[in-house]
Amino acid sequence: MSPTITHSHPVRESDLTAAARIRNAALERFAEAGVADTSIRDVARAAGTSAGLVQHHFKTKARLRRAVDEYVTSIVVGALGDASELEGFADPIQAAGDRITAFVAANPTALRYVGRALVDGDRAGRRVFDALVEVILANLRRLADEGSLHDDLDLEWAAMHLVIFNLATVLFESAIDDKLPSPLFGSEQLRRWNIATTELYRRGMFG
Repeated sequence: MSPTITHSHPVRESDLTAAARIRNAALERFAEAGVADTSIRDVARAAGTSAGLVQHHFKTKARLRRAVDEYVTSIVVGALGDASELEGFADPIQAAGDRITAFVAANPTALRYVGRALVDGDRAGRRVFDALVEVILANLRRLADEGSLHDDLDLEWAAMHLVIFNLATVLFESAIDDKLPSPLFGSEQLRRWNIATTELYRRGMFG
């Protein structure tokens, strides 16, 4: 079996419920401006609705924030949570890299949100970070059980390195774009990033 990158098909905005459209607008605003600097009116404006309708669905900004956190966590678990999907690949390390690259490509706003929350010292963002680390750690444990990793690898630090590396890449997107011949989130550069990062973890940098 040869690994491939699979991208999720985006849901049309018109197919979403009003609550889902508001939640997605909040996610984008929180990722761009931070939670503290985003008001219910800001979210309503971004969603093309009224502040009253936002409050009708979520009551308070705190509840809206919880809905965003639950949504981001569900995306992570849905995309990366089943470590058994790595079974059967001729190269499980590359398969894992493909999964992570596909996730980053499909969910950059969610990752920007988590990164922004962590930079702001937000405790709720820490919970999403913890979920990310636990999901990656489960994948690494599966690879370790299959004998695909070094016996002495510190799995907890390896999981944190993977999450931090990917969050930082998304957060530094504009700076990275300046160093590349085409945008980071274009298919060509995502493939290049996937190969370079996977080989970095597989072989290291020093001969």
